[in-house]
Amino acid sequence: MAGAIQKNLILFLLGKMTAVLGSSIYGFAIGLYILAKTGSSLNFAITLLLSALPRILLSPIAGTISDRWNRKIIIITSDFACAIWLMIVFFIFTFLYPEIWVLYLATAVLSILNTFYSNAVTSAIYNMVGPDHLQKAMSLNQAAASLSTILGPVLGGVFFGLFNITTFMIINIITFTISGLASVFIQYDLFAEKKEKTSGNSVFTDLKLGLSYVKEQAFIKNLIMISIFLNFWFAVFPVALPYLVLSVRKMESYQLGIIEGSFSVGMLIMSIFLSTRPEIKRKELSILGGLIAMSCVLIFIGLPSFPGMMNVTNGIFFPYLIFMVLLLSIFIMIINMPIMVLLQKSTPDHYRGRVMSLLETGASAMAPIGYILFGFLLEKMPVWILLAICGLSIISLILYHIKRKTFVEHLRNADKPKEMALEA
Repeated sequence: MAGAIQKNLILFLLGKMTAVLGSSIYGFAIGLYILAKTGSSLNFAITLLLSALPRILLSPIAGTISDRWNRKIIIITSDFACAIWLMIVFFIFTFLYPEIWVLYLATAVLSILNTFYSNAVTSAIYNMVGPDHLQKAMSLNQAAASLSTILGPVLGGVFFGLFNITTFMIINIITFTISGLASVFIQYDLFAEKKEKTSGNSVFTDLKLGLSYVKEQAFIKNLIMISIFLNFWFAVFPVALPYLVLSVRKMESYQLGIIEGSFSVGMLIMSIFLSTRPEIKRKELSILGGLIAMSCVLIFIGLPSFPGMMNVTNGIFFPYLIFMVLLLSIFIMIINMPIMVLLQKSTPDHYRGRVMSLLETGASAMAPIGYILFGFLLEKMPVWILLAICGLSIISLILYHIKRKTFVEHLRNADKPKEMALEA
């Protein structure tokens, strides 16, 4: 069994790393290409929207399908479908219509396929490695994503000056194919529960059953509600940081790149660290303590815009912001990892896809609203005030749930699957 788990982890890391790195390089190059060809930030924003919107809209359906069908087949099919789709796009763009709308269409379809892939992968991790190696597998999963986030823009930027845009399509075709081949040899059902025969319900009926299950589970329901509000308030960070660095402090764009890059570096460091450590035991302390620490760091990030600090040189605040963003990402990992482990362990296999997808949808849907609102408010008030409001709002939310005590009790008890599992 140990050998099978080790084999699964190696193949999983190989497939995940190649797929995500290839997509990161391709996505960065496509963005640069559209900006270079059109000179329009709006056209670039459209590509971001087409990447994010399918995930928000289709995640619940993808989660439902991953609970109904064989997840290994979904993962392999998604990988090879991405490779085949990019081959079609390569042919169309190279020989028929080298127009921007082809790249838009390519982005939208890839995002749809990746939504089904990522949900099936996330809900299959428990069955692939079992409860004892769950934190390690999820940490390695995050490490692969973080490393790709770091390397993708670097390699994409270097290759962009050397290769044609269609070369990036070929690179991504190869990486999707490698990922699909690796998944063929992974035993995704090593710890799977025996699945009952499909009841004949439609996808939407099963989705409703998933919603009913979430409503009955106080821990999961509270977690989703907290995630929705947290992601709304945290949306201030990606909006306020560039404004603080470039507009308020007048730093160089490369400095912003280094500061933002430290976020992925922190995630990578913490992911590797957690993958080598035993599973976190006092999960409620990790989650609640991490949330309060994260909120404090968010407030301290606004310090360089405080009126009394405007005379302090950027030579001091540049490393300060790197350190603060690094800390922020570390605390996020301290929060996210035990939450994901708890959800994987406490959710029955036949509901896991829907629970994970509903959490992702609820959290992701609030971010665009936050981006718009905080982008507007940044023009009306100082950065430090807005960051303080958001940080204190998160602290208030956590203190409210600590005072209620019920959520803390749910956190303590959530590591006992039998108490949490309810049959449909």
